[in-house]
Amino acid sequence: MSSVKLTTQEPEQRKLNKTVEAGSRMESFGDYYLAMFRKPRQSFEALMADNRRLRFGTLAVLIPAFLYTLFYLMASAAGGAPSAFKPWLAIPMEDYFYWERYIVAPSMLFSWIVAAAIAQLLSRVFSGKGSFEDNLSVFGFGIGVASWSLLVHDLTDAFLGFIGVINMEEYELALNTPTFWRALFWSLSLVYFAWYMLLFSKGISASQRIRRGPAIFVGVTAFLVYQFVFLIFNR
Repeated sequence: MSSVKLTTQEPEQRKLNKTVEAGSRMESFGDYYLAMFRKPRQSFEALMADNRRLRFGTLAVLIPAFLYTLFYLMASAAGGAPSAFKPWLAIPMEDYFYWERYIVAPSMLFSWIVAAAIAQLLSRVFSGKGSFEDNLSVFGFGIGVASWSLLVHDLTDAFLGFIGVINMEEYELALNTPTFWRALFWSLSLVYFAWYMLLFSKGISASQRIRRGPAIFVGVTAFLVYQFVFLIFNR
């Protein structure tokens, strides 16, 4: 009887040891952040064994919040403005980038919190075992890492416009007409959606310890909630 019990416990014990061992190699926020690009599943599991996870997740989401504030600072200084859509908020198009430098960071943080709350409620349907704070931790890294799919492009064009290399108004028009730049932007947008859904799903799997199918459902739904709330303030 005892031998059977030991046999059934060995795989779980090996998994726990592996997670703790992985966590011991993650000594700093930078270790986690870089590891998320290469091995997100193992990194999320290690994060769940680290009592600094909420602080690190918050730092991760603050990176794109700060960088997108910088983007709008440079874009507004360069005279940029939307060319193909009317903002959902009552903001004149010519002033959109100016006001977004105050809106983008708070709206990103608010969307992060709402997505984590929705994920917590949905995870309970599948007997999730994690906490709301655990969701915040993994989604913080999900947002902080996946945002780079568009951040590199956005920061580059805003900087080039800021220093006068490109005309921001002309570039905005190029993004919304059949040009190479529009094709590039839409290609990066596909990477953005895929990367977000992947990281949110893997993060929920680690934070709530639920099966792959439910984790994908909860992760994708949480991402769609995040994106919708974010668009309310930034579209």
